Amino acid sequence: MPRRIETMKLEYLDQVLVIEKASFQDPWPSASFVAESEHSSWSWFRVIGSPRKAYGLSRVDGFIICWVILRDMHLLNLAVLPEQRRLGLGRMLLDNSLADFARLGGGSVRLEVRPSNQAAHELYRSFGFEVVGRRKQYYRRDNGDAIVMARKVEEARQRSRRGAWK
Repeated sequence: MPRRIETMKLEYLDQVLVIEKASFQDPWPSASFVAESEHSSWSWFRVIGSPRKAYGLSRVDGFIICWVILRDMHLLNLAVLPEQRRLGLGRMLLDNSLADFARLGGGSVRLEVRPSNQAAHELYRSFGFEVVGRRKQYYRRDNGDAIVMARKVEEARQRSRRGAWK
C-alpha cells in the first residue's frame, strides 16, 4: 500500500489523537497538537498515511513532531497506529525528517525515550543515535525516567546504503 508524508493539517487532528492515545501512557492533549501545527517556523509536524487520489490523505497512520532551531533538532513525538507498526512507517518519518534537517545544514539531534520502549530504542540505534544521558522523573504521569539519545547529522551529501543520513 503506498504511503505519503505530508505536513500536518488540522483536518487530521482526530486521527492523530487516536494514534497518540493508543501509543502513550501519558498522551499529549489536543491543544498541544494544535499549537505544534501552528508553529511552522520551528516545529515540523508531519503525518504519514494513505494518499487520496486528488490530494491529502484518506487515513493517517503515523506522525512525527520535531523542533528545529538553528542547528539543533529535538524529536518530540513519533508514533504509528498499533496495527500499522513494523511496516517501516516510523522509519520513513524519521528518515524524512533527518534528510530535511541535513538539507538545511544538519547539526545535533536529540530525543527522550522511555527505558522500556525497546522498539523505539532499536529504531533510533539503527539511525545512529546513542544514549547520552538520563532525565530523572521526566514523564509527568508516573515520574518515570527518560533515556536521552543523540546523534549528529551532517549537511546533506550522500546517503549510506542503510538509508540513514550520515
